[in-house]
Amino acid sequence: MDINQKPLALDDFYRMVWITEPRLSPDGTRVAYIQKTVVKEQNTYTENVWISDVKKGSSPYPLSRLISRDRELQWSPDGKYLAMLSQRPSEWECHPEKQLLAMGNIPAQIWIYDMRGGEPRQITTRAEGIESYSWAPDSCRLVFSSREPSPEDVDYLKKVRDSESPGPLVITRTQHKTDEQGYLDTVPSHLFTIDIATRALTQLTTGPCSEVLPQWSPTGEWILFSSNRTGDPDNNQRHDLWLINPESLQVRRLTSGDVAARHASFSPDGRRVAFISPRQPEDVYLLPRLWVAETAPSPVVTGEFSQYVGQGWSEIGGVVSDGCPADPVGHAHVYPKALEPTPMRLVSANYDGTVEDHVLWAGPHTIQVLGAHRAQSKLLEFDLSGRWQALYPLSREGTVMDFDSRSGTVALAVSTPQTPSGIIIQAGDEPGYLLTNPARSWLRERTTGRFQWMEYANHDGGLIEALVLLPPSHQADRTAPLLVAIHGGPMSYEAPEFEFENQYWASQGYVVLLANYRGSTSYGEEFCQAIQGHWGPMEHDDIMSGIDALITRNWVDPTRLYCTGFSMGGIMTNWAIGHTDRFRAAISEHGLWDYASVFGEDDCHLWWQDDMGVPWQNPEAYRASSPSSGLANIHTPLLIMAGEHDWRCPLSQSEQLYVALKKRGVPTELVIYPQEHHEPDSRPMRAVDRLQRIDRWLARYGGLITDSIAKESLGETK
Repeated sequence: MDINQKPLALDDFYRMVWITEPRLSPDGTRVAYIQKTVVKEQNTYTENVWISDVKKGSSPYPLSRLISRDRELQWSPDGKYLAMLSQRPSEWECHPEKQLLAMGNIPAQIWIYDMRGGEPRQITTRAEGIESYSWAPDSCRLVFSSREPSPEDVDYLKKVRDSESPGPLVITRTQHKTDEQGYLDTVPSHLFTIDIATRALTQLTTGPCSEVLPQWSPTGEWILFSSNRTGDPDNNQRHDLWLINPESLQVRRLTSGDVAARHASFSPDGRRVAFISPRQPEDVYLLPRLWVAETAPSPVVTGEFSQYVGQGWSEIGGVVSDGCPADPVGHAHVYPKALEPTPMRLVSANYDGTVEDHVLWAGPHTIQVLGAHRAQSKLLEFDLSGRWQALYPLSREGTVMDFDSRSGTVALAVSTPQTPSGIIIQAGDEPGYLLTNPARSWLRERTTGRFQWMEYANHDGGLIEALVLLPPSHQADRTAPLLVAIHGGPMSYEAPEFEFENQYWASQGYVVLLANYRGSTSYGEEFCQAIQGHWGPMEHDDIMSGIDALITRNWVDPTRLYCTGFSMGGIMTNWAIGHTDRFRAAISEHGLWDYASVFGEDDCHLWWQDDMGVPWQNPEAYRASSPSSGLANIHTPLLIMAGEHDWRCPLSQSEQLYVALKKRGVPTELVIYPQEHHEPDSRPMRAVDRLQRIDRWLARYGGLITDSIAKESLGETK
């Protein structure tokens, strides 16, 4: 360790830089990407477009410098233009403060850079913004999806959005709200094409259903899109793929109601579409898989092209019908049956990990995709026969966040436990090289935790894998306090990537345990399904067994154990303190407490229903799985953090837990972040504030006196 290096400090968060969306030009010679940085003075982030040649030693430079939100980069097929969705003022202001104040209310529009030079040009002016878009093969047009309110909708939206005297919300949807969006209306999204030179607009679809995620075929004959046309989209996850001809408006159905398709991508000749979907759309524990469907012949659909409607439980009289479960406890709603099985090929049948994101054809018979295997997101390549190989990384360190591939060149956004994501370029058979990683320079001045994999047995005899971050100065003959950081999801996993908070704890002197408990993805479907319908005991056992393994290795002090987690991590923290007294203190962030009382208040009613039925039909299961079942056994001091507008894990859950512990005399504190959704770091100062509070809470109960606490005691920080 360099004697000039210092531990990671909380203020270092303001120096963080994240890189996402590497997008290669069609000829593979240039790469554009999004660089997210902190604007401390404004307490916000800015996401700007950067670009570089892919040659080793090239110097990236920014295309945009404003406080803006740029995303969804797409090169035109001829390479002359770079399009993006951006939240930025239509007329540039000289004062960044004014931009910042307005940005949150600015809908995202399509903007285009002419790569021959000049400022970006705004292409769309949709009142409700743009959701997604795609280039036409001729590079002269775009297709996009945008909300299209009726005159009655416009009047309603104006009233409910009135800042001085908002009108009443009128709710008719089952899925009546989602986190970040808030309460939902019934305005559908439709498809439009636009000429980039004249901005002439053509509407392609109409009606009550939404059409999203359009993609133009390589031949230009078809536009692919996703739509749920079951007649009851809030009560199922049947997202089908459809084709529409942009000239004749003829519609064809590609899938038949048995998929939850996402990340769809045309083959180079337009004859096939690859996409990701689980085998059963509503079962969140089934791992997503890679499928391929032929585009022709696909059946022509007429009228509003509704394909089937959902059946409620009462409509089938509790009898098994067409393979739907006749179980009033497990299913309050019977999902619609597909017209017929979609003629599609399972490409990832021989792959036991999770297919995650960004499907891209690397050739007529080859597909590249991000997939997770044993807690690492990797660039994978499949051929249509089902053979697959991992392209990057080949070691067990690092994880791929995103990628693009063009003309034999691959650009990857890669993070390691020591550094946030940077761009790595691989060209042909040459070794990959780092093109840029802006955070590396200042991180060389800091000590970071040493990363290590650990495998251990739980009490059921199964093997669990965990990542362990050891303090930089950790010695084999000396123990350190342990902070167990439980991941969210639960269908997620801890990866070997840079997470500021975990590296901060390790840098300060904590051993950090990151366990991939049962329910985590990337370890096979059976491992993920193990917790379905009964959260709590298995995850808890896997985490406690990990603590025992660290104590056996003499890495941690058994008298200084602490626990924290966000979302599912907060839920499991609440569960843990009701089932063990081993922790000296704990922190629960944005978690749940009582599952029956949150049903209908959060945005996960389908998830609860498929796990345990509905509360009034299966109260015992809801009670047994809820952390509230362990209330009488809780003695651990608990810091609770929550967001005022969190609709995933609502504030009321934290309030119930807080009052229950206060009534029982358990040391507790509730921190509510105003206007906050289900996020720990939506604003930089919010991100730093939460870590400061966790610092103080741990120190109050025997934890480390960190640098931030020492400075605070000297009056150097607020």
